[in-house]
Amino acid sequence: MSTAYAPSGVKVKVYPYEDFQGVDASRDKAALDTGQKQHLITIDNGFADWRGSIVRDAGASQRTSGDRLIKHLNFYGRNRLVWAQKDGGGISLKSDQDHIAEEVYPKNNITTSTLFNNNVIFFNRDNNMYRYDGLRFRKIEASSDPRPAFGVAIQRRLAIAGAPDKRTTIDISRVDEFNVFPEDEDPAATAVTKAADIDVANIIGTADEIKGLGVFENNRLAVFTNDQVVVYALHPDFTQWQIDDKANVKVGTLSHNTIVPAGSDLMFCSRDGVHSLRRSDTNGVTIFSIPMSNKIDLTYRALVKQVANPENISAMFDQDEGQYHIFFPISDLLCTRLTLTLNPMSGGESKWSTGTFLNAMNGRQLGGTTVFGTPGGIWERARIEDITDFSPEMTVLTPILWQGAINDVKESYSFILQATGKGEITVEAFDERGRYLSSMVFLIEEDGADDKFPDVPLSRQYERKFEHRYRGVQFRLKTKGKGLLKVIGFAVTVRQG
Repeated sequence: MSTAYAPSGVKVKVYPYEDFQGVDASRDKAALDTGQKQHLITIDNGFADWRGSIVRDAGASQRTSGDRLIKHLNFYGRNRLVWAQKDGGGISLKSDQDHIAEEVYPKNNITTSTLFNNNVIFFNRDNNMYRYDGLRFRKIEASSDPRPAFGVAIQRRLAIAGAPDKRTTIDISRVDEFNVFPEDEDPAATAVTKAADIDVANIIGTADEIKGLGVFENNRLAVFTNDQVVVYALHPDFTQWQIDDKANVKVGTLSHNTIVPAGSDLMFCSRDGVHSLRRSDTNGVTIFSIPMSNKIDLTYRALVKQVANPENISAMFDQDEGQYHIFFPISDLLCTRLTLTLNPMSGGESKWSTGTFLNAMNGRQLGGTTVFGTPGGIWERARIEDITDFSPEMTVLTPILWQGAINDVKESYSFILQATGKGEITVEAFDERGRYLSSMVFLIEEDGADDKFPDVPLSRQYERKFEHRYRGVQFRLKTKGKGLLKVIGFAVTVRQG
């Protein structure tokens, strides 16, 4: 007499789906069935790692009170935070030491910052600069009254741009001074450390204007316009400044706050996608840009259109996880995050995903501490394996999987899920027309598999009956729980004959 787990004798063919490659919006959902190196329609609050597993995003814990919208934040020391928050009448600057400068900027303006001379310098277009040294906020007083939109620290100088009536000029401070700029210097001064400026109007050759600044390779100032990037080699001695004629970058940026160093590269967002400014590996001389977002170009442009002012878009680079996060604030309460997970292996493909966890508006990382600014204060993100009070719910949507010829009707037998970690995964199935078929719940345990069928070779494999007729099938995976959860792959067995 046969047991409940005896082989049924049913002839089946297994269609596995594994080595996930992240989101691909460049092809229709009906044209993405590859099995190996499988792309997906949606990965929300999760990401595909370099091994091809789908991993739930890390949870977070709250660091500040949850009654303020954080517009911008930065570190002024190890695990020490200072930020710009939206109050009733404007933007206030505040620190974790409860120092505050109340409503110093208009509430709808864009705030940026950089670290210079052990001070966090805040910028806001057509407004005074402020600095914070850990003790109090001070307005930066300069007789030239600069009112830049953004700035960066480079070669012991502070470079600022975006000031009124200076759409193509970068003012660069005196060495080690944050309040002495070219118009503050004595015209007769001869010191090579004095303040000076750079005007790119006749370099760019168009009626364009400066949209952002970045630091590339420590001593190169990348000047971003709407349509191109001009690179200058700088030095504390201003007589040694020169344009880098080996840079040929014909794509610009839409927001200064998206320009972020990522390893030896400088990543930024343009109107049409994400790019990486880098030096050629071939000759070690040429500086050029690499497009990174071709696979999600339609998704990217749709997100940009939802942001009223593209300069509100910001980004951060998480060097611990190798991820470039872009934040698209749709309103003061809603924000979508687009994440590029870089592949550490040579020649490996980078992968895209999205997220809405906490509606994070911006972020920073220093010394292993990653923080997000949200409509509910500042939150500190944990590692993917940590158990926290708040953990995201991951949603994954596959393309239509045909499992053979598109016109043939298939008769499935079972669904196999290979996963590890701890949590609950609900799998919903739909046919090629979007009609609901059924759902299955998998309880993922760390101590073994829920083996319901015989001859299961993998200790992390879970199998369920899945008996339906369809031409194509689409799956939606939703997770619950806290801590590490990985989906390694899944498969569908289809009856043959």
